[in-house]
Amino acid sequence: MILIEDTRNKEGKHKNVHDYCQKHGIEIVRQALPVGDYMLVDGRISIDTKEHLDEVARNLMNRSDKSRFWREVRKSREMGIRLVILCEHGGQIKTINDVPKWKSRYSPVTGRRLIDEMIRLDYAYGVRFVFCDKRSTGRKIMEILTGVEDNKGE
Repeated sequence: MILIEDTRNKEGKHKNVHDYCQKHGIEIVRQALPVGDYMLVDGRISIDTKEHLDEVARNLMNRSDKSRFWREVRKSREMGIRLVILCEHGGQIKTINDVPKWKSRYSPVTGRRLIDEMIRLDYAYGVRFVFCDKRSTGRKIMEILTGVEDNKGE
């Protein structure tokens, strides 16, 4: 199996993903992707990784047409690619239903306001939000892209 990693990702940024893929015999090829950070060859799903909810909040609240995030959201819809935002927040945030509990140390955005924006984005563009901790990012990416759960862990 081949996993495509977008060339805009800094090499080494997702060592955890590379380690998972190497351990499971998945080849990673770096090439420019139209949207997101990871896809399978000829895939219709793209994963855009976010380090934490503060990054998600920054992306969602910046509705500027110049925002790379919003360009990718619109482009994914035009291309018929399902965009999945994989947030490596970890801790108590395990699903979108946990977002209202979130409080930012850096932004006035509340968890309640953020979940409203996330739901609107899903409704308007079909963007799905999935959560994991950093240790399970590689596994979660492959589960989303293949539709097959890896119950063996990392």
